[in-house]
Amino acid sequence: MNNTEVVRGRILLVDDEASVRTAYGRWLTNAGFHVAEASGGYEALGLLENNVFDLVLSDMLMPEIDGLTLLRRVRARVPEMLVVLMLDSPNNRVAIQAKALGAVESLVKPLDAQQLEEMATFAVQLHRSQKNPIARFRNRRGDQLEAASYTATDAKNEFGRVLEMVIQGGAVVITKHDAPKAVLISVDEFNALSHASEKKLNSLTNEFDGLLAQMQTPHARAAMRSAFEASPHQLGEAAVAAARKRG
Repeated sequence: MNNTEVVRGRILLVDDEASVRTAYGRWLTNAGFHVAEASGGYEALGLLENNVFDLVLSDMLMPEIDGLTLLRRVRARVPEMLVVLMLDSPNNRVAIQAKALGAVESLVKPLDAQQLEEMATFAVQLHRSQKNPIARFRNRRGDQLEAASYTATDAKNEFGRVLEMVIQGGAVVITKHDAPKAVLISVDEFNALSHASEKKLNSLTNEFDGLLAQMQTPHARAAMRSAFEASPHQLGEAAVAAARKRG
């Protein structure tokens, strides 16, 4: 993948078979994903310490630690990390255990390029939507708009494309260490958003004025005037009468 292409997501591929890592890694890379490879669970945990990923795609049967153990340790260290296990054969017991430990899915090998791309696309979108609460908002026309998401490095490398998306009325979320840090929007969208609170305040003000107008009837104003001008004795008698009426 050349440097001008947008990375669709970051995947950690864990499998003790070099042929599987080579094939699956090539397919995912060709689909636009950044792929890091690990030959075992301990190497994978080391990579997770110093790198940010959207998904861990791990084999179930490995010599050091199996996929379930790796899943448990990954989730303990990075609770929001998504993990997909790959099984050599259908195994409902393992699939249930994996789901209980927080795995997104358990897939049976062999997988083809299309299955890998579809799985990775779903997992990355799920992970980023969970990590990015501002990924969706409404534009000035009231339409639901999904913001594109770029890391700070990708945004620098793809500045021309990012700028064009914003000019066309889109939104771009800039992330760092997988957390949203900034949002790029057009001037029109900014003006619409900045005036939104003003419109709401004006609406509330109008509603409050209307409520006051309903309350300030001649009878209500006369009652308020009587209350202000009443003596302490008269106020006491009025309080006693009101209490008896309620009782």
